[in-house]
Amino acid sequence: MKKMYLIGLSILALASCSPTNDDLQNFESPNLSAAKDASLQSRFGFIGSQPSIVWVKGTIPPKPIYGFYSSHMNKHLYSPFSMANMLPRTQPGQYYYFLDRFLGSAKGEGQEITGWFNEINEDYVITTNPSEFNGQNGWRKNDNFGNSYTGTEEGSYPIYRYFRNSTKSHFYTKDFNELGNGKEGFVYEGISFYLKECEPENIRIRDGQFYQDNNTKAYYIVFEGKVRHIESIETIRRVFDFKGDPRGNGQPKEYLISKVNIDDIKGERGLPIIPTALIYQDVDTGIMYFSDPQSNGRGGSNLKKIPNTTVFNRYRFNTDHIVKTRGINNPRINDIEITY
Repeated sequence: MKKMYLIGLSILALASCSPTNDDLQNFESPNLSAAKDASLQSRFGFIGSQPSIVWVKGTIPPKPIYGFYSSHMNKHLYSPFSMANMLPRTQPGQYYYFLDRFLGSAKGEGQEITGWFNEINEDYVITTNPSEFNGQNGWRKNDNFGNSYTGTEEGSYPIYRYFRNSTKSHFYTKDFNELGNGKEGFVYEGISFYLKECEPENIRIRDGQFYQDNNTKAYYIVFEGKVRHIESIETIRRVFDFKGDPRGNGQPKEYLISKVNIDDIKGERGLPIIPTALIYQDVDTGIMYFSDPQSNGRGGSNLKKIPNTTVFNRYRFNTDHIVKTRGINNPRINDIEITY
C-alpha cells in the first residue's frame, strides 16, 4: 500500500474512448472515411477533422479520476482535478496530499459515478450507489466524475474498493494484486465500477482567439475557422482593439494574446491579414465592413460586412480607427461569420 504511483500524463495516450454527443462541445473528430481522412491530412496537415475547424491537442484525459495520498493524514482522497488544492477539507492548514495515481476516465454509458466526502472523519467514497449513505451522518456529495463502463468494452477494467477502519479511509485501485483480498488493515469491499484509460480529447478553438508564436513572435487570429497571420503590429493596433502597453512600448497587452508554438494550433491556414486592412463604416447606413485586401499582387480588396455587435466584439475590432465612407451598400457582400 505504501507503494506510490507518481504517474505522468504520457500514459494517458492508450486506449481511445467511445464518443458521446456531449463530446462535440469540446470537439471530437467525426467519423470520416479513410479517403476523406487522407484528403484532409494532405490539405491541412492533420487527420480526423473538418475544414474550417481549428483545434489544439488536449493534455487532460476526459472525465478523469485522480487519487491522492497523505502520509501525514494516512488517508486517501479522490478528485476530478490533478491539483491537491482542489481537494475537500474540513479545516485550514497543511494536509500534505500529493498526486498518487490516475485511476482512469469515467466516460462510459453505465451508472453515474459520484464522489462523497465525510465532514466528520474526512473519508472519501467513490460510488455508483449514493443510497449507501442513507441514514449516515456527515456525508456530502462532492464530485460528479462521469459514468462507469460496463466492463464488457474493450480496454475497460474494474476498480477495486477497500476500507481501513483504523484510519477511516477508503482506497481504490485498478491493480487487484496491490492489496488482493485485503491487507495492511484494508478490507476488500469488491468491484466498485469500471474505467478506461483514454486519450486526451482535442479541444476546438473559438473564433476571435489571438496568439503570438514563441519562436517567430508573429501574431495570429482564429478568423472564421481559419488561422490567419496578422502581418504587422500596426494592423493589430489599427484593426483590432489592443491598446498599447502603459509602459509606452506600443505592444499589445500580453494577457489578451496567448503565447504558443503556433504549429501546435491545428487547422486550415487562411490568407494573411496584411497591413492595409481597414474597418470602414458607411455613414448613410451605419453598417461597418472589414476591408481585407489579399493575394494576387495584393491589389484586390475583399469587403465583408460586420453584421452585428456580437461579431464586432468577438473579433475585437477597434472603434478608434474606423474610416467613414459612402456608397458601400451592396447586398452581395458577405457577412463575417462566427463559426464556433
